[in-house]
Amino acid sequence: DNIRLLKLDVGADEAAIEPHSAAIPVPKVKVAAWSPDGSALAIVDPSKGVVVVEVVEGTKEGQQLVIQGSSKTTQGLFWSPLSSSLLTLAALPKGSTEPNLQVWRRSSKDGCESGGGTGEYLCAASFHHPKLQNDRQVIKWTSDEQFCARLTAEGNLHLHDGADPGGVPIELEFPHAAQEFAFAPIRPKPPLQMRLAVFVPDVRDDLQRVAAPGEVAIWEVASLPPASTPQPRELQPRKRVSASVAAGQTADLMWSPSGTAVLAHCMTEVDESGKSYYGGSRLVLVSHDGSAVKDFTDPDEFGAGGVTQAASWSPTRDEFVLIRGFQPAQVTLWTWDHRARKVSMVKVLLEKAHRNTIRYNPFGSLVCLAGFGNLAGEMDFFGRLDDDRGDYLLVASAVANCTVSAEWAPDGRHMLTAVLSPRMRVDNGVFVWRALAGMKVSELAADELYEVQWRPEPPDSLRFLDVSMEEVERATKGFVDRTMKDGVGAKKQAYRPPKARGAEGSSTVAAMM
Repeated sequence: DNIRLLKLDVGADEAAIEPHSAAIPVPKVKVAAWSPDGSALAIVDPSKGVVVVEVVEGTKEGQQLVIQGSSKTTQGLFWSPLSSSLLTLAALPKGSTEPNLQVWRRSSKDGCESGGGTGEYLCAASFHHPKLQNDRQVIKWTSDEQFCARLTAEGNLHLHDGADPGGVPIELEFPHAAQEFAFAPIRPKPPLQMRLAVFVPDVRDDLQRVAAPGEVAIWEVASLPPASTPQPRELQPRKRVSASVAAGQTADLMWSPSGTAVLAHCMTEVDESGKSYYGGSRLVLVSHDGSAVKDFTDPDEFGAGGVTQAASWSPTRDEFVLIRGFQPAQVTLWTWDHRARKVSMVKVLLEKAHRNTIRYNPFGSLVCLAGFGNLAGEMDFFGRLDDDRGDYLLVASAVANCTVSAEWAPDGRHMLTAVLSPRMRVDNGVFVWRALAGMKVSELAADELYEVQWRPEPPDSLRFLDVSMEEVERATKGFVDRTMKDGVGAKKQAYRPPKARGAEGSSTVAAMM
């Protein structure tokens, strides 16, 4: 019945989870979201609506701001990249036409155009969006917040000024309703103002057979005249790339750090091949100019292709990890060369392993490959050893049973795993692991735990240093030594029940005779 702010005190061999401030009493709170700069925590109080808790360094108590007019049934919270806007999504009663999607911006205490200098969160825009899932963000901003876009209920895309999401939009229309979009992380270079990828799902007949393929399109929006002139900007969108996808009803769009290629993880409710109960999936890479298109579902010289379990870009380099094939799956490392317009496989990290989760640390120097959900919770930590070759080596392994949520700490050295309700009704708790050693250093049990999140570091923070290659080398050597000492590399023998295990490998019956 409360939210607790905790801190991790890291020692040499263990870490202590200690209270950072007094608990925030909120009955039955199940939704919370940190702002990207870590300065505020948005929560939903069923009796008040959305509440923003501002956390100030050096103080034990945070200032609570109730957003007047926010819905008490809010189910989704999303911050803009620079933490200036908060997007809230509320549940709608059947037949209601009231706005359920709202954008809130905080007015400056010194005064602003619409805020009156009160320091309150004011509604900048509101929309009616029925049948919207609480984990879908349909309003997104560019990284500098100069522009934003909204995916309408009809499947069109509206482009707005980032500070005025309710203004007159520029509309992008598609052959049929779009399902997802994502802005590329690029800096505006006049006349180019933004680049975004849009996924349009396939068309199906009454029997749910594919009648027309899906599409991954890349749009670029330029300013005319150039933004350097004092005249008002006129934005002109242009579809630059259109790549066909054989089948896909939903998709996750992931841009490379350079913004020159996008990975589209396309999924279907039913696997048309009949090989998977969980539906079908395929992964397609599309370059920003259309010069490179690769479908990783097709067999190639590096593997048998097949279903995509997971894929994730490094946060700092144009390289990604791909888990594909049925379990046990193959885990491979790929690199994207935007100058040569070529994607290449660098290394097979795991030939056959039960893995379906990829988590890079904030620096891209460590990556956790895990098997969560309906898998056993095995985790392998790989460290980046060479900047030129992009080589990763195994530094540690561990097992985190029943994990529902996993997230790296801002220091890039500790991994948090959590067992959460309602997915797991028992054994709820938080566990912290030291990645370079594969060792659990702290844990905190709870009767009922709904969500756990690290507080983000500000973008300009220099509090934590990246993991060095020397540390990775030492960790790798230590892991090999431990493996040899524990006899993991010993030859596996056939299983025999305990009563059949006698001295020198003979059975009990043989010993009696």
